[in-house]
Amino acid sequence: MSEPVLLTASQSPVPRMSVGPTRATQPHLAVVYATATGEVVCFEGRPLRPGQQVFSRYRTRYEVDMRGHRGTALLGRDPLVSRDGVHTFEVQVSFGFRIEGWQGAENWVRSGVRDALPVVHGYLVARFHGAGRQFAVEDASGLERHLNQLCASAVTLPEGLTVHGCRVSVRPDAKSLAHLGSLIDSGRREEQGAAAHSPDRGAVVRQAELDALRQKFEIDAAARQADALAHTLADGEGLIRHYLITHPDDAAGAFAMFRQLEEARASTAELQNQRALGLFQVMAEKGLVQAGDLEQMRSQLTGTVGRATGGHASQQFAGPAQLTSARPWDSAPPHLAAGAPAAASPDPSPAYAPPYGAAPGSPQPYADPYPPERQQSWPRPPAGADGGDAGRTASPAPVDRAAPVYLVLDESLDRGTLDELNRGLSSLHSALSGAPEVSATLRVCVLGMAATTESRLDLDTVGPGTRSPILTGRPGLSYTHAFRTVGSLIGQDIVVVKAEGVQVLRPLVYFVTGGGPDDGASWASAHRDLTDPAGNPVAPHVIALGLGADGAHGVRAVATRPEFGFVAAPHQDAASAAHNCAAFLRDSVVGYGQRLASGDPRPQFSLSAPDGFLPAQDAL
Repeated sequence: MSEPVLLTASQSPVPRMSVGPTRATQPHLAVVYATATGEVVCFEGRPLRPGQQVFSRYRTRYEVDMRGHRGTALLGRDPLVSRDGVHTFEVQVSFGFRIEGWQGAENWVRSGVRDALPVVHGYLVARFHGAGRQFAVEDASGLERHLNQLCASAVTLPEGLTVHGCRVSVRPDAKSLAHLGSLIDSGRREEQGAAAHSPDRGAVVRQAELDALRQKFEIDAAARQADALAHTLADGEGLIRHYLITHPDDAAGAFAMFRQLEEARASTAELQNQRALGLFQVMAEKGLVQAGDLEQMRSQLTGTVGRATGGHASQQFAGPAQLTSARPWDSAPPHLAAGAPAAASPDPSPAYAPPYGAAPGSPQPYADPYPPERQQSWPRPPAGADGGDAGRTASPAPVDRAAPVYLVLDESLDRGTLDELNRGLSSLHSALSGAPEVSATLRVCVLGMAATTESRLDLDTVGPGTRSPILTGRPGLSYTHAFRTVGSLIGQDIVVVKAEGVQVLRPLVYFVTGGGPDDGASWASAHRDLTDPAGNPVAPHVIALGLGADGAHGVRAVATRPEFGFVAAPHQDAASAAHNCAAFLRDSVVGYGQRLASGDPRPQFSLSAPDGFLPAQDAL
């Protein structure tokens, strides 16, 4: 606050005996008299004459300053608190004040106050009290307007002072200013970040697009390289040729690799021959084998060794290997053994399908080839032209047709059930590998079905060098994804097989499921797109097998003909059903290949249910 402003200019006793003139006063001063009892009177500011003073009852004379004054006050001791109750405002007031009239002079003397500034300051504090609670600390200008409105009019105080001309200036205090400054800085940074976000995001998107394009080119290049080298990298010689192509200046290194490969093969073959001959000699000495069988048995085993070391020795098929498990795997029926004739037994294989691109006048590829009167077992192939033993089959005709076979197997089953299916796939692989004349008529693809359908064996002729597919347990079961995947693969595979110069028969799909799918009945559209010949010129036959009797409705709907759907009998557990189903798949696929290899232009068939299975239409 400013220096004190004393409005009582002087205070003196009234002279009782005065012989001289009355003491004069300045024009801006008003003279006020007070009695001994405290009565105060102002004779329009004029002093008493000497005669009036002799017998006057007034004892004290006051001179009161009647001029106008200006002052400023900073409400620091009593700051105004903002709406949040934490921050405060700094309020500075500029004001004017004066003694208002003779009555004001009397009230001023009567109040006994000398300094006017404390009186004005107290009035302002009382007038502004609580006004800050109505405003946020950010709204200092709003509080300033409000305070100026409160003190816009002149006010006369009980002490005789009139306060007028108030001008209020409001700002947040230092602590509040620091808070507001941090908010402003944060907002500025947010605006700058928002402005920079768009170009930064654009740069990231453009870079991601470039990376995706670069990755696509790399994948395409890798796929082209894989296609070009698909037949080159199948054996050791192919790897050496690939090395020589990519390193043309290192012919000596490629030659050294080839020499090492041949030495390794020769060394391994010699070691195995010595061991085999030693074993056979002991067996012959003990009468376990006849001497005449020695050479044939040695040739069989050394041929196996040759293939294991990268050679091309022939191998006689000795039947499927016995697989270790709690359940011994079924051996192949006699008519599936290597070199055995196709006996006239009930055929579990699906129908013969006319080839794609059949000549005019021949049966249409997707005409109904299953009239009941023509269902019969396969005939025995004719005897050889030399009139030899009827048990021998004639040499198979050159392969001029091929049948694509797709095995779509449920991978959401439990481990024991999957093990049975895997053992069945291994047995099927062994059977086809040991019968090249049968395998040449088939193209087999194995797909694992779960939430998605994944390839376990791409469509190909199964031989000794083909890897055996293995199913992997996975959650979920989507028929829709399975049918979409099979439809896409068939469309591509048919073109590839036809490029081999053979007639392609209608594809066969063996669909094995353990229960209802996760996609409810929504798969019906995908199934229709796959199997409807009107919309899909390569629509397959679908043979459906359910490992649980509760899925009879789904199996019946999946099968393309009522007699193509089978479900496990209610008393069978899943593992037993899978065991019988896998044996059915092996016998059915190999039997189908044998019928095609026999050369019959249009073989007929009858489809029998797997052991322990019922027709799905009977289980409904």
